[in-house]
Formats: sequence, C-alpha cells, structure tokens
Amino acid sequence: MTQNPAEIAVAFVEAFARKDIDTLSGYFAADVVFESPKVQLAGAEAVTEAMGQFAQAVLSIDIIAAFGDDEHAIVMYDMKTGPFGTLRAADHFVIKDGKIVSDQLVFDTHELRKFEAAQAAQ
Repeated sequence: MTQNPAEIAVAFVEAFARKDIDTLSGYFAADVVFESPKVQLAGAEAVTEAMGQFAQAVLSIDIIAAFGDDEHAIVMYDMKTGPFGTLRAADHFVIKDGKIVSDQLVFDTHELRKFEAAQAAQ
C-alpha cells in the first residue's frame, strides 16, 4: 500500500514521538536536509542522530492537523517535553518516491532559550 505525503509525514512524526529511531530513519532519503530554529543538517545519518538525541526529551506528541499534496506535507503538533514544557511545532516535508528529502521544522524557541539560560546560570 502506497502512502501519500501527509500519511508518511504523520507516520514519521508518530515514530519520533515513540522514539522509534529505526522506523524514523527509514523514512529519510540518503541526502535528506533538515532545518530547525536550532540546527541545519544534511544526510540521513546526521539527521537521524540529532533527532534521536532530541527525541529523548519528548514525552508525547499530539497532532493537531496534517495536510499535503503529491509532494509536500505539513504537520502541526504539540510536542510535550520534560525539560521545555509543550512546544507547538509545524513541520514542512518534501517527499519524493516515498522518502523525506527535506524537513523544515518551525517552533517558538522561547522555552528552549529559557531552559538554556537557567542551565547557564547554574
């Protein structure tokens, strides 16, 4: 059964929420590009490693909405984390041949910056 880009994007976000790094990495094209407010990475290995590390802070994800066409998908979700509280995020994916070639993650960095400042003050 072939999944459309929105279904692939939702399955990817759900795998991230479960910390299922093997499944998550299977969605990446070898030359995937990832961009977030904190980091820009290229290549499946680097992106998988970074996401695996960040996933350790994630307690759960509640998907708000997912939309897509034949090559793009956007998923909006609330990501509950231990150290940062809840982060509302939106991911824009470009998907070709069933693989994620680009993932642009957007979220408000206020809670992360607040956490980092508290850590630096200790």
